[in-house]
Amino acid sequence: MATVLRSRVAWTKPRDPTETRRSTDLTPQEAEHVRAAIRFLRVRLGGGPKLATLLRVNEPVLRLACSKRPPSAAMAIRAARIAGVSIEDVLSGTWPPVGACPHCGRGAD
Repeated sequence: MATVLRSRVAWTKPRDPTETRRSTDLTPQEAEHVRAAIRFLRVRLGGGPKLATLLRVNEPVLRLACSKRPPSAAMAIRAARIAGVSIEDVLSGTWPPVGACPHCGRGAD
């Protein structure tokens, strides 16, 4: 007589529900600065599809990086290259300047 499995058994380790599956190399503060830079670039370059192409990501990935998921370190580096600034400026939040217009680049003076 053969044994029949009557219930589904998961052979994985339980994990903490607050733990993320994919970790990021960026701190939460750096991730927020990168999001701000990506939003600025999205307006500056004329929309998400063009920016997604330049960042070499899909549009849904770009949308998630701007809202729910933290952006990757590679995305931060690419955004800094597109903007023509150093990665330190993007990660520290000094670029884009606070109050700068994404259309013309002028500050909120």
